[in-house]
Parts: sequence; structure tokens; C-alpha cells
Amino acid sequence: MTVSLMLREALEAPARLEALLAADDDLYASLARRLRNQPPRFAFTIARGSSDHVASYAASLIQSHVGLITASLSPSLWTRARAELRVDGALAVAISQSGSGPDVVETMRMARARGALTVAIVNEPGSLLAAAAEHVLTCRAGPETAIAATKTVLATLAASARLVANWAAGDSLKTALGRLPDAVRQAQSLTWAEALVSHLAKASACFVISRGPGLAIAQEIALKLQELAGLPALAYSSAEFQHGPKALLSRQHPALLLPVASWVGDDIDRLSGEVPSAPSEVACVGRTPGLEAPQSLHPDLDPILLLAAFHPALDSLVRARGYDPDRPPRLAKVTKTL
Repeated sequence: MTVSLMLREALEAPARLEALLAADDDLYASLARRLRNQPPRFAFTIARGSSDHVASYAASLIQSHVGLITASLSPSLWTRARAELRVDGALAVAISQSGSGPDVVETMRMARARGALTVAIVNEPGSLLAAAAEHVLTCRAGPETAIAATKTVLATLAASARLVANWAAGDSLKTALGRLPDAVRQAQSLTWAEALVSHLAKASACFVISRGPGLAIAQEIALKLQELAGLPALAYSSAEFQHGPKALLSRQHPALLLPVASWVGDDIDRLSGEVPSAPSEVACVGRTPGLEAPQSLHPDLDPILLLAAFHPALDSLVRARGYDPDRPPRLAKVTKTL
């Protein structure tokens, strides 16, 4: 069987992460000093698609490590509604692999013009978004041509964690980041394919559930199931899932549970234990046979390892459901909205 372009690019991630972490130390350090010396009033993110999931992850880390309230700003509030947004003294973080989405670019330009400290995390340093921002963090993932973003998502997640680690001056997270490339390589070697295909190949819809920094990864996995496997998938916080969606759980609508940091509590354990009579409805990474959890690296980096382990299994699931990983219907590599 021919290896898909999507999978080949995903497997490049460890080397690309090594390149990311070996470069730009001065850039991250100087930006972190400015953030500490001139603390923003609040922070907001600007992103779409997979990049918005990275933004959710970044927001979780900024809030937990720095204590700064961070919100997601819908670009249409500016590009369509022309809202009078008061962003002076705030931190604006825009994330985009291509750096060419008109709504993200235009919103970033507005934020800079109105006095926000603007940071762009991009894979294309010569992009319009990079030009619109005062500070540019390049994720150094190399060209990505598969429609589904894989290595660029892993790289932008790592860049977000690196920014927060420098900003918060936390030795634990910064030290763990140095081991991330090898940890991703090991996670990609896990053999989830058989278990994932067994759990989801015949489903008509599914849920992907996590919490804390893991919720962003659940959102990204759900998107990949939608765009590549033709599987309607919804991501939920394990807390929100209890408020109604749990009623839909069935063999036709199974759930994939992602383990979370210990501070989140026992939500995943409790949920997985609520259906002992129907284990086929719920698969839990680290508990279900064939879904071995990656070796823990750091509570805030472990979600990245889950996504790395998922990509190879996704390739098998997509094929099992009769789709081509490199040719999702009606999708293009770059989506331009305003």
C-alpha cells in the first residue's frame, strides 16, 4: 500500500521540531522579557481551523502558567461587523500555517494599529500575516502540501508551548520541550490503527472527549475525522459532555476519551467507568487494548503526543472508511475567508 502524503508529512514532525527548538532562542527570550516587563492587560487569539485549535491550547497554557485571561476573538467581529474593539495594551496572538487567511491578516492589522502587542506564529515567514505582526515566531515545519495539516499543527503547538515556557520562566516546561522531538517520534511508533479502526470504522458519528490543554487536541482530532474520514465528530470537554451530549452515546455514536493532566481530576476515569456493560461505546487511550498511552513527558506536552500517536492510525481509519487521505472531498489546502 502506498504511503499517503499526509502520513509522510506527519512523520517528518520529529525532525522539524528539532529544527524549531534549535533556532530563535534570542527571539523567544526577548519577547518573553517584554511580556514580563510590560504585562498585557489581557490576551486574545486570532485563528481559524486547525490553527484555532492550537490557539485554544496556547490560551490554556497562558492562563495556567501566566495567569492572564485569554480569549478567542472571532475575526468577523472586525472583518464583517467592524466592531469598535478596545485592544490597546493587550496581547494579540495570531496563528496560521500559511499566514494568508484574509480574515486573520486583517484582524491582526487592526490589532496592531489599535495598540496591541502582536505576535504571529506561522510556517511562512514571508506571509502577509508575518508582515502584519510586530513579532514573528516561525514554526519551521518546511513545506506542507497535503490538504490535512499534520506536522505544521504539531510545530505550532510546540511554538506556543515554547513561548509560554519562556514567558513564565518555568524550568520544568522548558526542559521537557527539549525532549519533545524524541517523545513525538516514540508516540508515532505506537500502533493504534487496529483499535481505532475497530472502534470508529462503522460509526455514524462520534465524540472526542478531553479537558484542560487536552481539549484543543480533542478538537483537532475531531476535525481530522470530519475532513478525512467522513465521520461527523464533535469534541467536548469531559465536563460539558455530562450536560446533555452523553445521552447520545451508543455503538453508532461512540466516544474516544483522551487522558488529561492530573489537575483536571477524574472526569475521564469516571466517564469511562459509567458504561462497563457496553465497552464498545467508549474507547479510552491508556485503558482500551491497542490504544497505549504515549510515555508521559510533561502534563502540558502530553496532549501533543496524543495527536502525534493519532496521525498514523488516522491514515488506516480513513482508508477503512473508503476515503483517500490525500483527497478529502471539496477541500483545498488553503481556505480563505473574510
